[in-house]
Amino acid sequence: MEMSGIQDPRQRTDIADVMEEVSGFTTLLTRSHIARLEVEAALDQVFATESPHIADIELLGHGIGHAVGKRGGLHVRSGSGDVTDEARAAWPDGPAAFDLWLANANAHLERSVLRGPTDAEVPNLKSNGWDPTVARRIAENRAESERQLAERLDNDPQYWNRLRDVVQGRYMSLEIIDTLTQALIDRGRELAEVITGRESIRAFADSMPSADVHTTLVEAAHRNREKSWEPNDIFDIDALSVAVPYCDIVVTERYACHVLRAAHLPRGMSSEVVPRLRDLTDWLSRQ
Repeated sequence: MEMSGIQDPRQRTDIADVMEEVSGFTTLLTRSHIARLEVEAALDQVFATESPHIADIELLGHGIGHAVGKRGGLHVRSGSGDVTDEARAAWPDGPAAFDLWLANANAHLERSVLRGPTDAEVPNLKSNGWDPTVARRIAENRAESERQLAERLDNDPQYWNRLRDVVQGRYMSLEIIDTLTQALIDRGRELAEVITGRESIRAFADSMPSADVHTTLVEAAHRNREKSWEPNDIFDIDALSVAVPYCDIVVTERYACHVLRAAHLPRGMSSEVVPRLRDLTDWLSRQ
């Protein structure tokens, strides 16, 4: 998301090269899919059940496809559907040459997605409906929602003593309620069996790791009365809410590192959060 805000194609290319070298295009499952899995796991706790197939879903995968919750990779298709296997078998230089060609094509696709278009490619893409501003406009709308909340909190100071409840309840109502409702319908259950009061909302939200991280970071941001919410704040919180629970180590800016450590979230989630790239290299050398 933040790469889309970089105007210089050369700078995007340099960053993408580093990302490829560090990650090998390994990606986390999309935030919305993780939320669904966490809701299912939380409901399993409430109802003492075991949702099928949750353990079969890989949090880590390869490439942009996995990151948006879809099957990634290039495939050869015809009018009859996927003919990749047939194309591989009939490849003039043999299956091994096909595999190499496909691997190179997939790597080129991943690099292109990370780097974004060159200036020369932009007009044609836009003429075909490409809009690079969508994600940032959505983030701006969410940032504006946080600004409105900050204003309401200033007008109703009594809620400062229950700020985490406010942030948590708002997260549940805006981010989780549709997923939770569908999961309950699938189980033949009612919301009233899960949400019975303030304590039940707290317990349910805190049982979802990404929701816990999200709430902690948003609460801390609102406690800074001078905070000016920007789209990049939304991108950062979204990224950390999935990275901290599901990565072994996360490198982030110093303030977020302090907030998360003070809440003891990294330790409880068996992860480490560090503020410097040097900390990452030190950690890797110990593995």
